Amino acid sequence: MQFSFEVGQGEPHRVEFYWGQMFGTLQIKVDNRIIEEKSMTLFSPTNLTAPLDVSEHEKLKLGGFEIQLVEKWTFEVGIYEKHRVRIERERPKLLAGLRPHIYRVFVDDELTEEHYGY
Repeated sequence: MQFSFEVGQGEPHRVEFYWGQMFGTLQIKVDNRIIEEKSMTLFSPTNLTAPLDVSEHEKLKLGGFEIQLVEKWTFEVGIYEKHRVRIERERPKLLAGLRPHIYRVFVDDELTEEHYGY
């Protein structure tokens, strides 16, 4: 999944988001500068030893472990005109690798975009 959007009026910034579902590759850029980049490990969205620190609707319990269903990335853009941006990825409960995910963009805690895909 790849998408981009503009944030700000007087001080506009371009945010680019890339999620590679095959290998769990994440890249977030603001004004063509990488602010977050990582690859997921086999157990990244799970916790085998202790409960996940997320709300009940953001996780799926399977036997002795939990799977995180909603992942969030939050950051601030702007120098003079600051905005808080949050991007969420919600995975399906079953067969998540084979089904589209929901991506939501919030600017200053207001939903501004929603994308659906891989």
